[in-house]
Amino acid sequence: MSFQTEQEKFWAEEFGAGYRDRNALGPVALASNSALFSKVLGGTSGVRSVCELGCNVGVNLAALSGLLPGCALTGVEINGESAGQARDNVPGAEVVESSILDWDPGDRVFDLAFTKGVLIHIHPDCLPTVYRLLGRIAARYVLIAEYYNPTPVSIP
Repeated sequence: MSFQTEQEKFWAEEFGAGYRDRNALGPVALASNSALFSKVLGGTSGVRSVCELGCNVGVNLAALSGLLPGCALTGVEINGESAGQARDNVPGAEVVESSILDWDPGDRVFDLAFTKGVLIHIHPDCLPTVYRLLGRIAARYVLIAEYYNPTPVSIP
């Protein structure tokens, strides 16, 4: 896999592995994400397909699976080992190993497209690309659950 930015390489390799280990699927993570998505979904109707950009090990998809039985779930994850764990954690979900910046969904659209805790790790010059992708693949709803700062901040 080739990368457009240093951040992609960073997440695809060792740092991504450490992050995966620190953010494993467990009962507390599942419960807190289920509570969040329960509130989010309360403001929607008819969500039958979901795509998460940057799904890591599938904690968010697992929560959504419990809240939306039968929903078609798709995740995009740059780290191969994390993508494999997401497949194991969310049976039936389609998990694509790809950079968000390189992923081509074709003409696919989803009722809900979202990121959660991912955009902070995207190079600021690439954010418009990710925003366009979210808008393109969302047939009904876009959710951006992210940290906020009015100006970009670099953290070593």
